[in-house]
Amino acid sequence: MSPKPRKTGVHYDAKYERHDTGPWHPESATRYRTLRAALEELPKDVVRIPGRRATTAEILMAHEAWYHDVVYQDVEGFADRLRTGDTAICEESYEVALEACGAMLECADAVMRGDVNSVFCAVRPPGHHATATRGMGFCIFNHVAVAARYLQRKHGIKRVAIIDWDVHHGNGTEEIFIEDPSVYYISLHEKDIYPFTGPASEKGRGAGEGFTLNLPLPGASDGALALKTWDEHITPAIDSFKPEFLLVSAGFDAREHDPIGGLKWTDETFVEMTRRCVAHAGKWCDGRIVSMLEGGYNPAGLASAAVAHVKALG
Repeated sequence: MSPKPRKTGVHYDAKYERHDTGPWHPESATRYRTLRAALEELPKDVVRIPGRRATTAEILMAHEAWYHDVVYQDVEGFADRLRTGDTAICEESYEVALEACGAMLECADAVMRGDVNSVFCAVRPPGHHATATRGMGFCIFNHVAVAARYLQRKHGIKRVAIIDWDVHHGNGTEEIFIEDPSVYYISLHEKDIYPFTGPASEKGRGAGEGFTLNLPLPGASDGALALKTWDEHITPAIDSFKPEFLLVSAGFDAREHDPIGGLKWTDETFVEMTRRCVAHAGKWCDGRIVSMLEGGYNPAGLASAAVAHVKALG
């Protein structure tokens, strides 16, 4: 009997363009609009996954209550940025961040129901720099971290692997799970750039020691080095951990010509990394993957790489 074909889903929505970061900001509605137009051209067999608004209780799976309240207060007080860090906000940002997080959870539910095997969840603002107590680096709530906790608490998933290939280290995700052996955080990122975290020497703490894998790459390096690093380090880590669900922080700012990133990856690099994720998920996770948009600030490059990623998920 031939294997059952994979079904791929995608989530995107114009509502995320309500998060207004101001003129000339790299994480802009214009960037997202270009991506959304490209995703609308995907083949019709890619399933459109609906969104929803995350509840406060769901946000508190990964964030402290007082930080949630700070976000609400800053937005309600018409601040132009979060008091905790370098994240631009507007009067719609709290609601949009809840909708982005809720969409990630809806995508996880769709995979757990078996509606699809994998989903690319294209939302904004991004999330991987947000710690339990601090929004920074364009991020408000850490959607991937909330999703990992949600999968564990609602669906009984015991081991979640998070692979983060954004050009920047996901300091928030690492910090949230730094002492947790049930979530393996793996980051492939450019060395010595914002947020200046993620050395290879950081491997977790306490019970979580050995469940953080940082793989900093030299600036201007290409996809060949990234894939070699993956095969030498990420594949054996995944095989040792044996996750039941794979989450991906899918930034596309390591792509060549990105105005913020300094790596030289191509669309084919992202295709090959995605194929590796599909293979890992097929081996250990019953095929289950949800990836979430993080960075990527050259609109045309973002759209091209993200569409290649979605096609490779199938």
